Amino acid sequence: MLESKYSVERDVGIEVYASSTPGIGGKIKEKPEDFTVEELTKLNLDEGNFTVVRIKKVNWDTLNLVRVIAKKLKISQRRIEYAGTKDKRSVSIQYFSIYGLSDEQIEKLKKIRIKDVEIDVLGKSKNRIGLGDLLGNRFDIIVRSAMDGDLIQRTLKELEERGCPNFFGLQRFGTMRFVTHKVGLEILRRNYKEAFWIYVAMPFKDENPEVRSIREELWESRNPVLGLREFPAYLRYERNLLQALREGKTEEQALLMLPKNLKLMFVHAYQSYIFNRTLSARLREFEDLKTIEKDDYTGFFHPDSGVMVVENDYYPVEWRMKRIALLRDLKRCALALPLPGYESRLKGWAKEVVEELLDNDGISLKDFRHEYKEFSSRGSYRLAEIPFSEFEFMEKDDFVKFRFTLPKGSYATVFLREFTKTCLL
Repeated sequence: MLESKYSVERDVGIEVYASSTPGIGGKIKEKPEDFTVEELTKLNLDEGNFTVVRIKKVNWDTLNLVRVIAKKLKISQRRIEYAGTKDKRSVSIQYFSIYGLSDEQIEKLKKIRIKDVEIDVLGKSKNRIGLGDLLGNRFDIIVRSAMDGDLIQRTLKELEERGCPNFFGLQRFGTMRFVTHKVGLEILRRNYKEAFWIYVAMPFKDENPEVRSIREELWESRNPVLGLREFPAYLRYERNLLQALREGKTEEQALLMLPKNLKLMFVHAYQSYIFNRTLSARLREFEDLKTIEKDDYTGFFHPDSGVMVVENDYYPVEWRMKRIALLRDLKRCALALPLPGYESRLKGWAKEVVEELLDNDGISLKDFRHEYKEFSSRGSYRLAEIPFSEFEFMEKDDFVKFRFTLPKGSYATVFLREFTKTCLL
C-alpha cells in the first residue's frame, strides 16, 4: 500500500492511497477560476416566506458574503441560510434562502451589485435551504503543471476496482492550522486547559511566519497579555479567549463562550481523525474497500440528478452477505466505518481498531457522553469509499482539467490526491 509522504496529511490520519500509480503532480487553485464547484440540489419553489436565490461568487468566503448581503438589505444575517460553505479561492455556485423579505426588499436584492458576485432570484418557497437539501457537488478543477492521460486512466481503473477512500479532507481540521482534532481530544479528556492553549497558541509550520512566531512565544509563556498585545485583530476568537482569561475566567469557562458551531467542530474533528485513521488501517490490511465482512456496516446510495445521493441510515451486514455483495456490484452500497460516539455499537474488525485507537489516546466511547452538550456525540457511520460519478478529464498545454461529481460530505481534494499524489489544499 502506497503511503503518504506528507506529514500534514498523516497528522490528520490520511496515511495512504488506494491507488498504486505514480502521481501526475501539479497544483490546484493557482487562480480562483481553476476551481469551480456547483451545488446540486432539488428546489421546491412555491408561494412561501422564503426567497430562494442562486449566487455565483468568485473568491468570496460564504460567511463574509452573507454579512455583506444582510447589511445591504438591512436584515439579520440569521435570516439568510444555505446548504454549506465553499472554499473561498474558487468559483462557487450556491443556493440560499432568505426569510421574510418584502416585495420591496426582493426588488432591492435583484439590483444589488457586489464585485465578483452574481445574484439570481429564483422565486419563493415554503421551506428554508439547509444541509439536508444538498444532493452533492459538481466540480471543474484545473491541475496545473500536470499532464499524463495514460496515468490518469490507470489510476481511475484502480479506484474503480479498489474504491476511492472517503477521507475527511484537511479543511475539516482547520484553515491553515490543522489542530481542531487535537482540541477535541483534550476536551474529551476533560483537560480544558490544554484544549484552550492548543487552540490559541499551538504553532503550525505553514502559518503566516509573523503569527507563527507570536504563537511560539505564547505557547511557551502562556501569558494572555502577550497574546492580546501581539495577535492581529483578525484572530478574533483567539483574542476573545485570551481576554476572558485575563478577566479571571478559567480556560473551561472561556471555551464555553465560543460560538456554538465552533464548539461543535472540536469533537467532530476528533471523530473525523479517528475515522481517517481507521480507513487508513482498513486499506493497509485489506488492500481495497470492496471487501465487506459479516461484522461490517454498510451504507446505501442511489443516482439522482447526476450524483450518487448517500442515504442517512447504515446497517450491519450480518446474514445479508449475498444481497450486500449484489448491491455493491451494482454500485448501490459500500462499506461504512464508524464515527465513534457514546451510542456506537462496534463489532468485528472496526471494534478492534477503533477501541485501540481511542485507548492509545487515553479515552473510550463513554467519554463522548459529555457534560456539555456541544462536546457530546452519539456517533454515526460514514461511507468508506467515495461513490463518484460523471468523471472526465481533458489535457491541454501544461494542465489537466478534471470534471466529476461527488455526494455531499466528500472532498474534491481527497479524490484528486489519488491522481496527483500531492498534498492539495
